[in-house]
Amino acid sequence: MTPVKKNMKRLVKAVVISDVHMGTYACKAAQLTDYLKSIHPETLVLNGDIIDAWQFSKRYFPTAHIKLMREMLKMMEAGTKIYYVAGNHDEMMRRFAGMTLGSFSVVNKVLLTLDGKRSWIFHGDVFDGYMHRLKWLARLGAQGYGMLAILNKAVEQTLRFFGKPRV
Repeated sequence: MTPVKKNMKRLVKAVVISDVHMGTYACKAAQLTDYLKSIHPETLVLNGDIIDAWQFSKRYFPTAHIKLMREMLKMMEAGTKIYYVAGNHDEMMRRFAGMTLGSFSVVNKVLLTLDGKRSWIFHGDVFDGYMHRLKWLARLGAQGYGMLAILNKAVEQTLRFFGKPRV
């Protein structure tokens, strides 16, 4: 039996990641970076809301978010095909649909064939009527979510300070 190297990455056919919301306090960039470091996918689908343009602030884009972007670039350099499907929070990327740069493509949808089965991947906002007709309501909801994320972080830190488990 051959020993497994500690830094050996698990080979996978496809990984779909959605709603990362980089640029917000709710983003779990460090955890996602750790996961991406453990795998080598043939295809990576970034399925919308990767960067949150609705709540993006020049004042908040921590090192963990940059490390996540760097890890995705390393995957691309290692041969992973990356598709970026725009979502509602990063809809500005839709204007670049059809653009390809090496193994990185911006698309509106992805049709993957895995083990002889086809999967159609797109961001769910295409079915959201509020998103298309009442953008102000969708953005208000995003602001409320952002405030809850900050409150959640404060509660988690307080619990950790008192030695209590996460809620």
